[in-house]
Amino acid sequence: MDVMYACRCCLRCPPDKNLTTPYTHLGRTEIYADMIKECFDIHLALGGSDSCGICSACVGRLRGASDFKLQVQNSQLLLQEALLVKEESTVKSELADDADEDPVSDALYEVPIKLELDTLDEDETGKVLAAQTQPFG
Repeated sequence: MDVMYACRCCLRCPPDKNLTTPYTHLGRTEIYADMIKECFDIHLALGGSDSCGICSACVGRLRGASDFKLQVQNSQLLLQEALLVKEESTVKSELADDADEDPVSDALYEVPIKLELDTLDEDETGKVLAAQTQPFG
């Protein structure tokens, strides 16, 4: 077979479809030259209409590659969204934990208070002891 008239993707079969013509498959418009460019970043040199074809086998492989690329892109998008939600949740949780902490009241329980009774006179000692035995209120 003359390669000038063969499928531009495999050079083994005669082309069944044109690379630049829009076709509809399962409700989606496909232009095979654009799909090749988007999937593989290959820019086909398109000559005359006789040399711009693709065979059915290559169309099937191209659709599979295109579907796989879209699947990976969608998966990455969902993963990024999930990571963003998890990160936001972690930040909110940390902020809530920080808001629950009262550094003043925590400090009161952490610092021991030592009262030297022997430096007070008898009247002051009695007042301190009386205050310690009375309930707060």
